[in-house]
Amino acid sequence: MKAIQHYNLDTIVGTALHNGDLFPNKPIMKSRYDKQGRRTDRIHTYTCQEMSDITWDLGCALYAFGFRESDRLAVFAPNRPECMFAAGGALLLRGAMVPVYSTSKPDDVWWILHDSETRFCFCGDREQLERVLQVRNRLERLEKIIVMSPLDREYDEMVIYLGDFLKWGRENRYRRPEIEKIVAAAAEEDMVAVFYTSGTTGRPKGAILTNRNIISQREIIADMGFRREDTWMAHLPFCHVYGFSADLMGCGYVPGLLAIVDSLETDEIRWALSTYRPTVMNSVPRLWEKVYLEICSLLRERTAFVQKYFWWASRVGSEAYLLKSEKKRVPLSSRLKLLLCQPLFLVVKRMAGLNRLRFCTTGGAAISRELIVFFGGLGIDIYQGYGLTETSPIINVNTPRENRIGSVGKPLPGVEQKIAADGEILVRGAQVMKGYWKNPAANKEVFTADRFFRTGDVGFIDEEGYLTITDRKKELLKTSGGKYVAPQPIENAFNTDPYIEQVVVVGESRKYISTLVVPEFAALEKWAREQGIGYRNYTELVRDSRVKELVQQSIERINKTLAGYEQIKQYRIVDQPFSEETGELTPSLKVKRRVVDEKYKALIDEMYPAGDTFRAIL
Repeated sequence: MKAIQHYNLDTIVGTALHNGDLFPNKPIMKSRYDKQGRRTDRIHTYTCQEMSDITWDLGCALYAFGFRESDRLAVFAPNRPECMFAAGGALLLRGAMVPVYSTSKPDDVWWILHDSETRFCFCGDREQLERVLQVRNRLERLEKIIVMSPLDREYDEMVIYLGDFLKWGRENRYRRPEIEKIVAAAAEEDMVAVFYTSGTTGRPKGAILTNRNIISQREIIADMGFRREDTWMAHLPFCHVYGFSADLMGCGYVPGLLAIVDSLETDEIRWALSTYRPTVMNSVPRLWEKVYLEICSLLRERTAFVQKYFWWASRVGSEAYLLKSEKKRVPLSSRLKLLLCQPLFLVVKRMAGLNRLRFCTTGGAAISRELIVFFGGLGIDIYQGYGLTETSPIINVNTPRENRIGSVGKPLPGVEQKIAADGEILVRGAQVMKGYWKNPAANKEVFTADRFFRTGDVGFIDEEGYLTITDRKKELLKTSGGKYVAPQPIENAFNTDPYIEQVVVVGESRKYISTLVVPEFAALEKWAREQGIGYRNYTELVRDSRVKELVQQSIERINKTLAGYEQIKQYRIVDQPFSEETGELTPSLKVKRRVVDEKYKALIDEMYPAGDTFRAIL
């Protein structure tokens, strides 16, 4: 039997190596990528021992090439097993990884690699490689580019295939005793990652995270009830700190099974749910909205009776869920009705790939109360949390034991939290980053004199300690009448509308609030066909009077729930979806309001001519 080494379990690498020794034959990862780095239509699995062996070989190769303590190593790839190997290799040597979104444009890639002074860059495939090659002449510190997928042609000596790099590591295994001494010296305050913020304004800033920051997230694992038999569906990018911490680190600590998904495209998520059938799913509101819309789409293909039966059952389930969440007794009549609902719920969840889900979280942005109640009614509890890149990320979370719908939960143990005079949420604790990389001016701006971190979010703490977020401090709009309006609650009110993908509220220094409406084009096209609406392109579709009437009905419904000064007086329907590629969204799917304001300035200005009243004009 293999001897169990004594590693520092207060470090990421120590925990991973310990689990490799303790559970060598346990499957730890599965994905579409085979062990040569090719994407396939089959599922390929790694055990804890295989992951540990590859990580050691990669560490030996890096060490042989001169990688040393505190050096940075970039990981520029979609989610795939090799991302973990690369990160692990850096941590073995007490270095740090620098995650880069796989869809990043060359200029953003240049900035992150340049600013972080990265020496080694791991790319997913030729697509990422070519972007690095476009800017490498401006990267004086870059020494090696390691590509995870097999290369289809020869490049110069700076570029190497990961398989060849690992071969070099195997030839340098004799260096392992030296590296083991480095691993033994790993400390809580070691820098392990530099996560660059999405950058909705200006250049992204690098948040320095340490072992202590990441390990502090373990405080909530006991409350979540995770098991080694659980399957995490890792679809959030590992280069986003939420995906890195909640999926990769959470699953790795238990350890469970990490089912890796390399795309957020609807078809890929649908495939992953039906194939992996996860038990644990951490996601962002937009993905939960897509799952909701998928269920609605499945139902529309069923008979009118089945649809009516489901929505009756949904109401029954939601009412029971709300009572249970408020610690109230569910009446016997409701419990009997629920028994009638369960067979249908099971069928619907199985069709959507949700039938094994038992624990879910949501974060990264606000989620509508209606969405949480809908899933809760089906028997899928979604626990809302809160955090930022700079807080590793989780600082507040609802749990099965303490959950208040509409809030983001109570702070994790050890987190100090208070509300500033202007409503901003301030936090201090083990989760808070060491600071921004090489940016003392930004550090001075975000930390108070007593080291509380200014989150930039506005909210309040109730008498029981639950935090509720009301909006981003910088995103509050002030109308010309002096009224402050929080855009996010208004925008989130449309999240369950089957024909609306997004709305963006505008109205800063204007007389009233207006919105840009982005349709859910797939659903809208299907509806248009049913209505007999002819069109040649999206521009013609959104200009049709019946489409405008459909959107107007939704706006009028939401307006009834808003105060007078918050109500939407005008709107415009845009004729293209927002995306990262077209510039309106960050890689984490947040709206870049400044980009939207500039790109759609003409449409926005149309909504504010003198004397206008509520109507839609395109």
